[in-house]
Amino acid sequence: MTINNYELAGKPYTRGLGDNLKTVVEIRLSDGTRYSTNMRELVGDRTTEQEDVLIQAVLDILKAELDPGSAIVKAQAEIKQAVQTLAKTNTDLTANMENLDNVSAITEVLIALAIGQNGGMPTNTYSKVAQFIKPLVKDRRYANGDIVSMPYPYDTNPKWPQGTQTILKFQMQPSEGYTWKEQSLAEMLQKGILTVVMPRID
Repeated sequence: MTINNYELAGKPYTRGLGDNLKTVVEIRLSDGTRYSTNMRELVGDRTTEQEDVLIQAVLDILKAELDPGSAIVKAQAEIKQAVQTLAKTNTDLTANMENLDNVSAITEVLIALAIGQNGGMPTNTYSKVAQFIKPLVKDRRYANGDIVSMPYPYDTNPKWPQGTQTILKFQMQPSEGYTWKEQSLAEMLQKGILTVVMPRID
């Protein structure tokens, strides 16, 4: 295939490796008594692309070399397009973050309602909620009323085996806080920092 009487002078081939991989393309102009060739390197492996695409890519490079002004205008248009795309992406990301914040707030309310249920949650519901609640996070600062879920530390309750995912609630003075540095749950429960929220066990 030819574009403006240009055709490929040979089969394109690659040179270099990784990020430095380039495709060498040579085009030839045959126009009556005129004959010329131009060889340029294109970024990446483009050996599978159509001839007309490769020829046009080389012609674009030649045009930029001969008329830098048009190349700058084209580059500016591409930058403007990229900036617009980025701005739209940022807007979409902001909207998604707001949606996530809303979902997180609603989830916290639903968990608080479930935990505050009179008589405790049924065991099946409790297990699902406990799996959903986040565990303790090292070096995180917790406040009064914060809720976490961790494996039950005791083996003294036959109806609630050790290792069962259990909902725990921080209880302390509103002005106080607690930073978890991997202290044992048993120690935290013994000191009254945490209280166990149990389900309704029938």
